[in-house]
Amino acid sequence: MNNKIDIVIRYLNDNDEIWQQEYNYWKNKEIKEGKAKLSNRQAFGKERIRDWDTFKYVLRSIEKNCSWINKIFIIVQNERHIPKWLDINNSKIRIVYHDEFMPKELLPTFNSMAIAMYVSNIKDLSENYIMCDDDFYFLNKIAEDRFFKRNKPVHLNNRIAYGFYKGNYLLGTDNTFYHILNNNFKIEIKYRTKKIKYGFYHLPSARNKSFENKILKENEIEILKRFSCSKFRNSNNVCHNLYDNLLKICGVAIIEDPYKNCSYCTLKSTVDFEKYRNKDIVCFNDTEQLDDYEKTKEKFIMFLDSIFPNKCSFEKE
Repeated sequence: MNNKIDIVIRYLNDNDEIWQQEYNYWKNKEIKEGKAKLSNRQAFGKERIRDWDTFKYVLRSIEKNCSWINKIFIIVQNERHIPKWLDINNSKIRIVYHDEFMPKELLPTFNSMAIAMYVSNIKDLSENYIMCDDDFYFLNKIAEDRFFKRNKPVHLNNRIAYGFYKGNYLLGTDNTFYHILNNNFKIEIKYRTKKIKYGFYHLPSARNKSFENKILKENEIEILKRFSCSKFRNSNNVCHNLYDNLLKICGVAIIEDPYKNCSYCTLKSTVDFEKYRNKDIVCFNDTEQLDDYEKTKEKFIMFLDSIFPNKCSFEKE
């Protein structure tokens, strides 16, 4: 393949004191105004913002196992969130700030879903790109045709479902995230009214910039409204997995399985990291199930360092 493929990663430095002040200001303000509830872990759980000091291993994994990636777009709120060890002068690194591509009326935002919805507004992003999180690790060699074939995104269809549609709603609507998936469906059904079962995969996904721009433009008012009601994640939102489903619904994607030999791991002290060593891609996800952050972090870093012990070109010497 000769077409350029970029990768986009959202990153947060929760140790930034100015950011902490802004976060607490808006958190307290919205709770006081009734826009948010402290009990909503999807918004305020520690796992939403906690840094594991492992982002360098994500970049090491990309350089070692995805050498075909053109540029790495790292989305941060501002310059204070750029890791001190990151070589921003590397020609493959592109730092992007929220105000470069997000609607001004949404800023500041502490909602990663809002950020992800507007990624296609990044001006110099490649037409085909991979959406990635900072907890996705490419542990072994990955071929580019796993994600793109014949210049089209590759997506898995109708294998593992996050729920079954009942009318216009998914089952399990007592959960904030299921409300969000229901909101996705209200947009999806505009493009195909037939009942469809789709999977939700917390792993890197192949995207197409022009297609997302089209969907974003056609649903601009509704999407903006769903994020303007709060600075934090809540049940009014949609999520960027909408684009994955619509790629399939609209016949843009090639239907294959890009997630062979990939895994999702919930981080906690009892995890046996060794069983993931031979996986191709793994999401090591921080959740409310974590029982011992310090112990798990130490084990996790030792594991990653055993696979990627050497600095990559994206790190300062």
